[in-house]
Amino acid sequence: MLNYDSRSEKELKELEAKQVLLDHLAYLDRHKGIRHFLYKNVEPKLKLIAKTVPMIDFETGTVTSETLPAFTARESHQSQGTYQDDLRLTEDLLNWGHTTPFEGLTFTYRIEGISKSLAGQWTRHRAGIGWTFRSTRYVDSRLNGFVYPLFEYLDDPMFAYEEYEDAHKVVMNRVENLIELGVDKQEARRLQPVGFATSAYVYTNARQLMRFFELRVAPHAENEHRRFAIMWLLDLYGMYPRVFGKSLVEAAERIKKLTKEEQ
Repeated sequence: MLNYDSRSEKELKELEAKQVLLDHLAYLDRHKGIRHFLYKNVEPKLKLIAKTVPMIDFETGTVTSETLPAFTARESHQSQGTYQDDLRLTEDLLNWGHTTPFEGLTFTYRIEGISKSLAGQWTRHRAGIGWTFRSTRYVDSRLNGFVYPLFEYLDDPMFAYEEYEDAHKVVMNRVENLIELGVDKQEARRLQPVGFATSAYVYTNARQLMRFFELRVAPHAENEHRRFAIMWLLDLYGMYPRVFGKSLVEAAERIKKLTKEEQ
């Protein structure tokens, strides 16, 4: 059982924020069980492949990936501190808006099960982020899947899902026919809908991710994008609570502004 009396106000706020995001994620995915049985359905997945890790032990003590931004930020004043000091400085830097040092904390992620629609929006984020997407110009699109709409606002989405399912089957049949007629993959892919699933490796840094979460874990963000951004934020917060705790709390406050009807 959690001893709330022993937790700081910050910890309690982050605990509440995490639950808000988990609840909203569950709401967005409330029809996931139905989608599981749909034709070529795929769901989003993400996995951390690589991250920045300090290469040496500094004389001032242990420097970890999480304290690296604070440690390097000390250069401006030629100051020194302990590991615990750097944990506190990490949060101070975020509160002061001094986010440049967080560009040094980089990540490579493997992303699967996102739609071409989401990918198109994603590539509007241009600073501090890059991608290597699977190309259906070279990869046989007949092996591909589809990202179905969430339809979280519908109590019974089955008939709507069946319409999408039928359309997806027609598309895949047409692609199959074109390839059998000798059409190149790069031409056959013109039939792909925006719900066509894709995958990518993503290269980014903590500063850009904070901006990404600010824009995408928000009421105005498209629901598929919001779902994915929440998944990503929760994953990073689990590893780096000092770095992404502020983003977590702010994201939860934005989600709280959604009324039940707007959700």
